[in-house]
Amino acid sequence: MLLVIISLTLTTDLFSQQTAEIRGTIVDSTTREPLVGATILVSGTSVGASADLDGKYTVKRIPAGTYDLKVSMIGYGVKVVKGLVLKAGESATLDIGLSGVEVSVDEVVVTADAVRSTESAMLMERKKSDAIGDGMSEEQIKKTPDANTADVVKRIPSVTIVDNKYLQVRGSSERYNGAMLNNTSLSSTEPEKKSFAFDIIPSNLIENTVLTKSFTPDLPGDFSGGLLKINTVDFPSRFTLNLAGGTASNSITTNQGFLTYSGGDPTYGSDAGIRNLPPDFPATLSGTTVNQKLSSAQTLLNIWAPRSTAAPYNANYSIGVGNQFTVFGQTLGVVASALSRSSYEHSDIERNDYESTGDVRFEFAGTQSKYSVISGGVANIGLKLFDRHKISFKNTLTRSADDEVISMEGPDNDGGFYQRQTALRYVSREIFATQLIGQHSLPIFSGIDLDWKAFRSLSLRNEPDYRRVYYARDIGAPDDPYFAVLGPQVNLKNGGRYYSDLNDEIRGAGADLATPILGVRVKAGGLYEEKKRDFSSRLIGMLSNAPGNGYTDFALLYLPIDSIFAPENFRRNGFSIDEYQNGTNNYTAGQTVRAGYAMLDHQIVPLDLRVIVGARVEHSSQTIRTRDLTNTKPIEVDKDYTDVLPSLNLVYSPWTDANFRAAYSQTINRPELRELAPFSYYDFSTQFSLTGNPYLSRALIRNYDVRVEVFTGIGEVVSASVFYKAMTDAIEQVVKPSASLGSERTFLNSEKAKNYGFEIEARKTLAFIGDYFDNFAVNLNYAWIRSEVNFDPGVSGVETRTRPLQGQSDYVVNAGLTFTEPDLGTSLSVYYNRFGNRISEVSTTLEPDVIEQGRNVIDFVLGQNIGQMVDIKLSMRDILHESQVYMQGDKVARKDSKGTGIALGMSVKF
Repeated sequence: MLLVIISLTLTTDLFSQQTAEIRGTIVDSTTREPLVGATILVSGTSVGASADLDGKYTVKRIPAGTYDLKVSMIGYGVKVVKGLVLKAGESATLDIGLSGVEVSVDEVVVTADAVRSTESAMLMERKKSDAIGDGMSEEQIKKTPDANTADVVKRIPSVTIVDNKYLQVRGSSERYNGAMLNNTSLSSTEPEKKSFAFDIIPSNLIENTVLTKSFTPDLPGDFSGGLLKINTVDFPSRFTLNLAGGTASNSITTNQGFLTYSGGDPTYGSDAGIRNLPPDFPATLSGTTVNQKLSSAQTLLNIWAPRSTAAPYNANYSIGVGNQFTVFGQTLGVVASALSRSSYEHSDIERNDYESTGDVRFEFAGTQSKYSVISGGVANIGLKLFDRHKISFKNTLTRSADDEVISMEGPDNDGGFYQRQTALRYVSREIFATQLIGQHSLPIFSGIDLDWKAFRSLSLRNEPDYRRVYYARDIGAPDDPYFAVLGPQVNLKNGGRYYSDLNDEIRGAGADLATPILGVRVKAGGLYEEKKRDFSSRLIGMLSNAPGNGYTDFALLYLPIDSIFAPENFRRNGFSIDEYQNGTNNYTAGQTVRAGYAMLDHQIVPLDLRVIVGARVEHSSQTIRTRDLTNTKPIEVDKDYTDVLPSLNLVYSPWTDANFRAAYSQTINRPELRELAPFSYYDFSTQFSLTGNPYLSRALIRNYDVRVEVFTGIGEVVSASVFYKAMTDAIEQVVKPSASLGSERTFLNSEKAKNYGFEIEARKTLAFIGDYFDNFAVNLNYAWIRSEVNFDPGVSGVETRTRPLQGQSDYVVNAGLTFTEPDLGTSLSVYYNRFGNRISEVSTTLEPDVIEQGRNVIDFVLGQNIGQMVDIKLSMRDILHESQVYMQGDKVARKDSKGTGIALGMSVKF
C-alpha cells in the first residue's frame, strides 16, 4: 500500500507551480463549531470553495496576485477579507470565524508564507471541547527530542511515565487510564498489566495526542485518570514527501562494553522463529519416556553464554508521503509513512531484597544490555463526497523487539550461596490497528450529523526462549569453584527456558447521531466491542538427578556456561529435561462491552453558559478459561456488570477567550483479563513472581473537576485545575514476601481510596518584552497530587493502614523554553521534567513500600532549516543522567544507571 500511495502522490499537477492556493477552516465565532457548507469566493475570479464536514476548505489554482475574499453562510453575515497576497507555487492558510451579524473587516493581509500554527489549532480544539483535556500537537512534538509516544505525553500536565512506557495521569496508575488510536480502542501489549505500552508507537507517525481528563457519555467509561487519544494524519493539505534519517549515541553505551549473544537477529522486530522450539519438539513432555526427553533436549539450541562487544551507534530512517486528488469531482486524500529505528542501551544495575527485620535476603549487582528495534508505518486513505460526507480507511502497524542480557552476582543469604546469574531475554511486540470511519452531514430536518466506525486492533507478544541459569559457591568460601545450581525438578530460574505467546484482539463497531432540537444539540449512540485473548506458555527446565535417569555426573555442574548444556551432556547419568506442569500456564479469556448513551449540549446564550449532560450505560462480560495447578480440573471465571455512568460538564464563558469549567462523572475500572487469571509468572529482571486473582471486582470512581482557562493570544493559554476522585474497590498490585522466590505480587481490591490535587499550566510568548521576543515561547506546567488508600482489615496478609496510591507522585513539573530565529531558520529548545517520589511496589506487614525516587531530566534541541526543504536537528537527552533509584526504607532495592543521549538527524521535504 505504501508503494502504491507513493506512486500516486508523485503524480502532481505541474500547473500548481504557477498558481497559488488558500486553505483553512470556517467556524462559528461563538461556539467554534465548524460551519459545514459555508462558501468562500475569490473576488475577480470564478474560483471558490465550500467548507466540508470539518469546516475545512481549499481554493486551488488561483493566479498569483492580491485579492479580496467573501465568506458567507446562510444565517450568518458576510465577512470580507481584504488584501490577501498570494505568491505563485505557495499556499496561504486562513482560518475564518463567522457571526450572526454582518462583519466588515477593513483589512486583513495574509502573506503566502503565513501558515496556521498547529499548536494554535490544538488550543482552538481545547477551547471549544466539551470535556477537560490537554494535548500535544505535531508542531510541539517536532521541537522535542522525543522518539516515541511515551516520551511525548510525559510533557502534558499531571502525566508521568513508568518503566519508560506506561501512562500515569493525576496520580492514577496505568491501569486507570485508557488508550485510543484514531478514536478506537487499542488492545493490550502486555500480558502482566492492564495497560498499553506507549513506547511502541513512534512519535513521527502522530499528528497529535489529546488527553481527555473528564468523562462525557460519548467516551468509553473504563478510565479515571485520563483517556489518551492518538491521532494519525487524515487528509494531507498538499503534496508532501519527507525523507529523514539520523544517528545517535549514549554516553555509557556507544563504543563501550555491551553484552549480546549468538542466535537470532531482531532486525525489524522479528527473529524469524530462530528462538522457537524445534518443529519436532513434543507438544508436552508429560508422559514421554526418559529417552524421548533426552533426545528432545539434544535438539535445543546450546546458546547460554553472553559475549561482550562494542555497542555501535543508534540509527533511524523514515519516509512519509501524502497528496490530495480530485476524482470525478470529489476529493481523495492519501497519506503513508514508514520508519525503522534501532537503539542500544547499557546500564549498571542493582537488585536487592530485605527481610521484614531489615536483614538482607539478597544483594545482586551487575549489568543489563538491551538492543531494541522498532519499525512501523501508517497508510490512510480518505474520500470526501460533496463536502458533506467523508469516509476514511486508516491503518497503523508497528513492530518492536527488545533483546537483552542481564548478568548479576552477589550473596543470597536465604540459600547461603554467592551467586552469578545470567538471563537472555527476547520479547517482540506487534500492534496492527485498522479503522473504517464515516462522517456524514445530512441536510434534513435541522441538520443531522452521523458518524460511524468499524475497527479491529490486534496485539501480538512473543517471548521465545527466555533462558535463566545461575552458578553458586558457598558465601564463606571465595576460593571454591562455581557450580550450576540444578535439581531434579523444573525451577523458574535454575536452567529454565520459558516460552510464551499472547494474542490480544479487539473488534467492534459504533455509531453516533447528533442533531439540534429546539436549540439543544442532542447526541446519542452505541458501541459494541469484543475482546479475545489467548495466552500460552511453557517452562522447560534443565535437570540433574532426574527421575529415572540416574545420578548425574557431578563434574558436569562445574562446566562453564557455554558448554554445560551441550547436546552430549543430555544422557544417562547426565542432564535431562522436563516441563513445569501447571494448568494455569495457558488460558483463554474474553470481554464483551455493549454500550449506549444519550447527551444534551445546550448553549444558554444570556448566561454565557454551555451545559453538556447525559449518561452512558455499559454492560460488560468477562470470562477466563484455564486449568488448575495439577492440570486436572477446569477453572472458569465469569464477571458480569451493568453500570450507569452519569456525566455533567459546565462551561461558563463570560468573554470570548476564557472558559470556567466544572465537571462531574462516574466511571469504572474493570480488572484486566490477565489480573483475573490464576497464573504465576516469574520476572528475572525484578526477581518477583506475579499471580492473578479471580476474585477481583471492578472499581467505581466518582470524578470531580474544576478548571479556569484563559487563551491570552495565538498559541497561548493560562489555566488552573482542581480535581478530586473517590474510588470504591480500587484495584492495586501488592507485594507478599516469599522465602522461596524472593517476592510474590498479586492484585487486590482496597476498601476505598481518594485522589485529589491541582494543576497549573502556562504557554506564553515573550512578546510583551518586545516584538522580536515574540519568537520566544515558555511552557510551564505543575501538578500537586495527593491520594489515600484504606485497606479492608479483613484482607489476609495486608496491613491495615492508609497510604498513597501505587504509582502516585506528590508532584509533576515540566518546563520548556523554545526560540525560533525567523531570518536564520534556527530553533533552540530546552526542556525540564521531574516527578516526585512514588510507590513502585506495595509491601505488607511491617515492611516499608518500595519507593521510586524522583529524578531530574533536562533535554536540549538545536534545529536549523536550510531553505524550504532541509531540516537538521541536534538533540541531547537526559543531560544530567541521574540514576533511577528505588528505595525500601533507607535501603536501595533497585538501581539503574542512565546515560546522556546525543542524536543528529536530517529531514528533506519535497
